[in-house]
Amino acid sequence: MKFLEEKFIPLASKIGSQRHLVAIRDAFVVTMPLTIVGAIAVLINNIHGIFADNGLNIPAIQQGYAKMITSTGIKDVMTAVNKGSINMMAVLLVVTLGFNMAKGLDGDGIATSAVALTCYLGLTPAVQTLASHYTWANNTNNIDVLTTDIASGGIAANKLDSNGMFVGMILTIIVSEIFVRLSRNDKLKITLPDGVPPAVAGSFTVLIPAVLTVIMVVAVGTYIERLSGMNLWIIIQKFVSSPLNSVADTVGTAVLVYFLITFLWTFGLHGSNIVGAVTKPIFTPMLLENTSAYEAGDKIPNIIPGLYPFVAIGGSGSTLGLIIAILLFSKVQSEKTVVGISIAPGIFGINEPLTFGIPIVMNPIYMIPFIVGPVVLSVLTYLLMQFNIIDRTCLNVPWVTPPLLYAFLATGGSFKSMLWNAIEIVFLTILWMPFVQISNKQSAIA
Repeated sequence: MKFLEEKFIPLASKIGSQRHLVAIRDAFVVTMPLTIVGAIAVLINNIHGIFADNGLNIPAIQQGYAKMITSTGIKDVMTAVNKGSINMMAVLLVVTLGFNMAKGLDGDGIATSAVALTCYLGLTPAVQTLASHYTWANNTNNIDVLTTDIASGGIAANKLDSNGMFVGMILTIIVSEIFVRLSRNDKLKITLPDGVPPAVAGSFTVLIPAVLTVIMVVAVGTYIERLSGMNLWIIIQKFVSSPLNSVADTVGTAVLVYFLITFLWTFGLHGSNIVGAVTKPIFTPMLLENTSAYEAGDKIPNIIPGLYPFVAIGGSGSTLGLIIAILLFSKVQSEKTVVGISIAPGIFGINEPLTFGIPIVMNPIYMIPFIVGPVVLSVLTYLLMQFNIIDRTCLNVPWVTPPLLYAFLATGGSFKSMLWNAIEIVFLTILWMPFVQISNKQSAIA
């Protein structure tokens, strides 16, 4: 315990406060409402799938709902919402990350965001222009194409959504570091007379650093593509995001992530923030990939980014089971008083009153189920999703959504997943029960 307090905990705190990780975490926090509104739009356009023949098999409801959202224009509205949110996640991340990077460097947030976005869009591959006459590979069939009907010279849409998030993160960090440092150099500043409006004077102050940064970064990206034959998206997909995804989406990663989150909480550290600073850049694109697959009616590819609704029931440590166990089995008035205060927050996934009020922090009895419960649930849920016994999570739902409903919405309307969520609550209550009784006995002795 002494080793953990002296070595591991300070290291974890240092990682959680690392400047780049903090900026990435805060950028994702800003974009979270946008991913949620996009997920809601996808859900509204696709929720009738639960009445399909492979679901509840009520075709009248399925067809009636589909006809209603199409005829009323709701489907078009939701499609537009999704296009401006989830389908623009890379762009949104570049803007928010640029601002947060500048904040950590005491730079100009708006200017940094603008420069980062300019570099990102400047390097984004363009849509291929189609010729007016196209010959198939077998040279037997021809097809005439009106080029006025084909997008040409525009930016490829799949580089603006979650597919571009890794490129956006890496590029924005590099751009921010260069631009903010150049902006501090007084020799590169253009100072205008005092009578000039502040907005105009400010833009001239960063003019030279902006020009140098954009030309430098775009030139490097362009020559990398010319020399390697691969643009930044292909390079990062091949050497960064694909290897990370293949390693991340395993049961071992699930155990490690939820063990670390709960373990850090038992020492009073915000485990979700510390671990999330590392996992969010990896898990968020994977979850958005699931959303795209759900919208297209394809198989959901990833498991681990969607475990949270099934592993943090009542908050980190799955403490909803503790609340129920104390209400049913505890005879200690102080615990019941804390639980009385914690019921409402706990239902919405907020368990700090319980974590620090019981307390669970530095409590050797309650630390055990607090850590074991989520780890066991992460393994069981992963396996159930792996073998397609329950549906995989495909939508980003607000984390304050109550259990059962959370699982139902996050999986695009899966009753099987909601049933598993209910079974988990029973399991958690049974898991916490003996530890509540042990705690009662210790209180009686004391």
